[in-house]
Amino acid sequence: MSVKIAKILIVDDEVTSIEVMRSLLQTNVDVVTAETSFEALSLLEKDDFDLVLLDVDLPDMSGFDVCKIIKETERTQNIPVIFISGYKDLIFEMQAYEAGAADYLSKPVNLIRLLMRINVNLNIKIPIPKIKK
Repeated sequence: MSVKIAKILIVDDEVTSIEVMRSLLQTNVDVVTAETSFEALSLLEKDDFDLVLLDVDLPDMSGFDVCKIIKETERTQNIPVIFISGYKDLIFEMQAYEAGAADYLSKPVNLIRLLMRINVNLNIKIPIPKIKK
């Protein structure tokens, strides 16, 4: 059994998005998933996470509001939040940073870019696949 170097919470109501990110990360990272903001906040209350990958559109609350709650809660305020969103407009990215996000990536997410951003935010080294020229 390999040692996991981080624990990441993926919050997205699209199962396909969750599965793509999980398959990319699960070899090196302990991945926990939530499909609603309520479920995510409940998990964050009970467990320790190193990073949150968060969608903007969730069925019960905006991802921006979830991020604000994470940043206003003493237990979770230091957890970096990276938004993974279908919105490409700058206004959404601005709202994410205003809510306390560490980073913002648009869907479909480039998986190498996602790994690089996770590595930078956690100061870890998840292996990044070589790009073929």
